[in-house]
Amino acid sequence: MPKLNSDRATHTVSFIPGDTRGTVFLGNPVLDNMMHVIFAMGAEMWTTKRRLKIVESLLAAKRDVTPEAIENYVPTPEEDAAWTAERDSIVKTMYSALTQVANSGATAPPV
Repeated sequence: MPKLNSDRATHTVSFIPGDTRGTVFLGNPVLDNMMHVIFAMGAEMWTTKRRLKIVESLLAAKRDVTPEAIENYVPTPEEDAAWTAERDSIVKTMYSALTQVANSGATAPPV
């Protein structure tokens, strides 16, 4: 993990696998694998989108765009709030269908 030039708290941690290997959650291991793929793709998509936002911010500030500058970038409070709202909107759009109950007459919990 790269060293950040910031005293700001970060949510970045090394991946710690859960104790769930071989466990079937959805009644079919193929469905579990598909869900893993869907969530992994969403995470990769947001990571790429966030890095692009950082590049755009660096360009707008007429700063050098280097891998180090991207890794060390700390968003302003305004950027952080806007990016968080956009991320939440994307999550709702991408995953809200998973909360729908089809053809059963039941209602899904709110997202």
